[in-house]
Amino acid sequence: MNFRLKAYILGLMLAAGVASMAAQSLEDAKELYRDGEYAQALPIFEKLLAKKPKDATLSHWTGVCLMKAGRYDEAIPLLKFGHSRKVIESPRYLAEIAFYQYRADDAADYLDAYEEALAKNKRQMPDEVGELQRRVTKMRAMLDRVERIQIIDSIAVDAHAFFEAYRMTAESGSLNSADVLPNGVNAVEGAVVYMPESKTSMIWAAPDQNGKSALVASSVLSDGKWEHPRFLGEILNEGGDANYPFMLSDGITLYFANNGENSLGGYDIFISRHDENEFFQPQNIGMPYNSLYDDYMLAIDEMTGVGWWATDRNRLDGKVTIYKFIPNDMRENYSVDEPRLRQLAMVSNYRDTWVEGADYSDILQAVEEIGVESQAVERDFEFAMPDGQIYIQYADFVSDEARNAMKEYVAALKDHETTRTALDQLRRRYAQGATELSDMIMRMEEKLRDDRELLRSLSNDVVRLEQNN
Repeated sequence: MNFRLKAYILGLMLAAGVASMAAQSLEDAKELYRDGEYAQALPIFEKLLAKKPKDATLSHWTGVCLMKAGRYDEAIPLLKFGHSRKVIESPRYLAEIAFYQYRADDAADYLDAYEEALAKNKRQMPDEVGELQRRVTKMRAMLDRVERIQIIDSIAVDAHAFFEAYRMTAESGSLNSADVLPNGVNAVEGAVVYMPESKTSMIWAAPDQNGKSALVASSVLSDGKWEHPRFLGEILNEGGDANYPFMLSDGITLYFANNGENSLGGYDIFISRHDENEFFQPQNIGMPYNSLYDDYMLAIDEMTGVGWWATDRNRLDGKVTIYKFIPNDMRENYSVDEPRLRQLAMVSNYRDTWVEGADYSDILQAVEEIGVESQAVERDFEFAMPDGQIYIQYADFVSDEARNAMKEYVAALKDHETTRTALDQLRRRYAQGATELSDMIMRMEEKLRDDRELLRSLSNDVVRLEQNN
């Protein structure tokens, strides 16, 4: 076999090998794609597309992977090319990108094109795309009514206790963890308990009979006990989970969050009002408050004129963004022709909402001066009554005699804690060789025994005086 023939055969073998590797790589990428491993599939698709830039299917696959990575600007031209070459699935993903960019009309057009392509190929609309259609319709309606508000500040806080960052006057009530609930009362994980200034009622979220999160309330009875929690009505649930309540000082207007069928995405903020008997149909308060992600816990301090709401639209790991804003007396919406409407709805930059020449420093300073102590219920002590109630303030007592007995109990408890701390220190010194302290340690141990007897006696007095009132 001469040299030229050998070289020709070797070239054919190498070409076949490269083609085989490319084919294998494409199959690998397609398998990763089908498994939802878009990040791993993307570099393979990109290399293949660089060699075959006019391949509409490769363009589509690469565009989807880029979209899943949040690289929308790179994905759009590739998916548009796929759409122009009749790749059936391309308009579906173009619609999804348009939705996340708040281009609701474009999203609707792409969904119409997708539905038409499916019909031609006698295929059914996937359920998840039907859900996207619902959300696009909701977005189009919301973009027609984006409220004009002034967002004066924003802060990022830890998600698990975000409500602690709300600084509001006592007149607006307080936001509390579930620790303030009476012993044995149920609450969903992460529930925020709203209490008015009077501290005579509470609203929070608890699991209902279907395992959903529903709003419940309880009020203080005439004997000082808390009534059994009552559900505020299925009308507030809307098939989802209701949570994060806040009641205006009028005692009628309720803000809360729900992730049911009338939500744009995740939790949305709703408003409802009630008469003497029931709450009315809640209304989604729309944009800019609500987004494609979780938005919750809207509260308004009518004393400072500052509103607060929390959102995870900015996708900060383990944190949420809290916006402070100036509520309107009457709702005023932006014109649908406002050129910045999408950005204002998304709150791309909250400073875009500022009124020219306005100075918000005095308002923000007034909020800062409120102090953290005014937001949560102050706990003077924690005392368990036989019926399961937990008293945390002297004002919880109905009986004046019981209140005075509680003061004696608290003083004795503080003295007991002081003695126990001192005894711990003496025991450590004794263990280090100060054996001369043995008599003092024995006297303190005897005092602690006497203290415990005194505390039991005072505790019984507190319970007896309160129950006999």
